[in-house]
Amino acid sequence: MGKLDPRPVCTLAFLSLCFILTTVRESDGTFVPGRCLCPHSQPGLRGKLKALTVYPKSPSCDRLTVIVTLQSTNESVCLNPEAPMGKQLIHCWNRAQKLGRDVKLCLRRRRRRRRERARQRQRSRLSSRGLNKKASSSTSQ
Repeated sequence: MGKLDPRPVCTLAFLSLCFILTTVRESDGTFVPGRCLCPHSQPGLRGKLKALTVYPKSPSCDRLTVIVTLQSTNESVCLNPEAPMGKQLIHCWNRAQKLGRDVKLCLRRRRRRRRERARQRQRSRLSSRGLNKKASSSTSQ
């Protein structure tokens, strides 16, 4: 009897391996609906933030995911990435990642007090009318 030639066997094994690897790679790249971490999201929230995590688009989820942990309740909340608060946190997250900074800097939110806003509005009204004392005294000299 004759021996099996190893070349065709090796070629067949190599082609089978290539086919399997191509199939696995294609299946990883396709989107599977319903696999996102956040099926529902909120436009914003109140309270102090403890942690921020941003997940990019992936084969299992076709959208950006923003998850924030509240400091008071230790509850994780999903934010809408298209809402103003979500956009702001994503921008800060990307900047922190790019510059190698701590993401916790993004969690501090500046709050303006009502009095400060009222004073700024009053100053802008006075300066637009030309009634600002500092501006009028410097022009008369």
